[in-house]
Amino acid sequence: MSTYTVSARKYRPQKFSEVTSQEFVTQTMKNAVVAGKIAHSYLLSGPRGVGKTTIARILAKALNCPNQKDGEPCDNCESCSEIKRSIHPDVIEIDAASRRGIDDIRDIQEAAKAHPMKANFKFFIIDEVHMLTQQAFNALLKILEEPPPYLVFVLATTNPEKIPATIVSRCQRFPLQRLRVSEISGKLKEISKEEKVKIDDESLFLIAKLGDGALRDALGVFDSAVSYCGEKITIDDLVSFLNIPQKEIYFSIAEFINSGDVKGALNYFNELSARGLDIQTFFNGLTEHFRDLLIIKSTSEEELIDEPDSIKEKFSAEAELFSIDRILRLMKILSDAENRIRLSSNQKIFVEVMLAELCRVDAEVRDLSEIITELKGSKKKFLTEVDSTDAPIKTEVHSAIKTNEKSVSGESSPSKDEIVSTLKQLFDAEEYKFN
Repeated sequence: MSTYTVSARKYRPQKFSEVTSQEFVTQTMKNAVVAGKIAHSYLLSGPRGVGKTTIARILAKALNCPNQKDGEPCDNCESCSEIKRSIHPDVIEIDAASRRGIDDIRDIQEAAKAHPMKANFKFFIIDEVHMLTQQAFNALLKILEEPPPYLVFVLATTNPEKIPATIVSRCQRFPLQRLRVSEISGKLKEISKEEKVKIDDESLFLIAKLGDGALRDALGVFDSAVSYCGEKITIDDLVSFLNIPQKEIYFSIAEFINSGDVKGALNYFNELSARGLDIQTFFNGLTEHFRDLLIIKSTSEEELIDEPDSIKEKFSAEAELFSIDRILRLMKILSDAENRIRLSSNQKIFVEVMLAELCRVDAEVRDLSEIITELKGSKKKFLTEVDSTDAPIKTEVHSAIKTNEKSVSGESSPSKDEIVSTLKQLFDAEEYKFN
């Protein structure tokens, strides 16, 4: 019989101090335990895999642990051990996704009438509480309105907006947040050392990003990677196993876009497609790539992007090749394509057309304010030259400039051809040329 335990269960936090992130929740609960100010009902909300039921179990242990210290359970006594193994008679967990009817809540009502058998508190944890029927919520409300002093409810949900306001108003509410990529990768690094698995930073960040803010999901990917790669996980093996593009792919595509090489971009994309690249994943990754590039270019704050230092350095180097205005134009194309690609009957052709469009974004696009500043400088220099000429010519030039200024400052923006025509009139007239 196998004794293997998945990492999400093996490394599940058993004390408040072991919970990754969520400090405001854990510290508040520790303070409440120390002060003896325990609410009769708590509502923990947040995305999947961020620690809602884990925190509920730790609170149950802390309230019933005879050796509790500073709000933390000892995790060694009989009570803590039974709660950890889910066999404590006074700590009852209910999955509202499968037990959502009024009869199930009536069972809780009956159980709540009995005093705790071994513990200080009778503890009910109702997971995915938003799945209860309206009749079940009404029955639950009866318990929450006048609970006995030994009763504590913890309601956990991923959809708090579906819970009736009458229930929510009787709970202390704690919204849990998604974990940052850096927090997940740090926890994965600790676990990999404990498991004696060698893994590079780029692989850690990739697994952490795939967790999408949920440590539990990231640990699932980590377990799968260990099963495939063994005790040494490299980024090449990981992307091959997961069938997702490496970061290098997007840097290469960005090079083609920067140089305007449509042929190179399309050939490279077709090579990737032939190797089984998922087109939607590629599109999402390319959008994220230019989003990160925009952040680096506009703020120089590398910590705002969730990548290892080696990738951040590449972004900083690439940012020197693109102007902010150009990146914004590229992002506009990607943003416009986001909804259309899902509806496209042939995503491959759609992305090919999009890549061609990205490559044609002028590398020399400049911000309008820069052009206006240059024009003002040129105008000043030009008028200085004109003022030194004969009076009739000076009068004619000033009149032409005022006429063109009025046309440029009209309600509608001038086209490129109109701007060129205006500049030619001002500077290319044979009699007004100057050095």
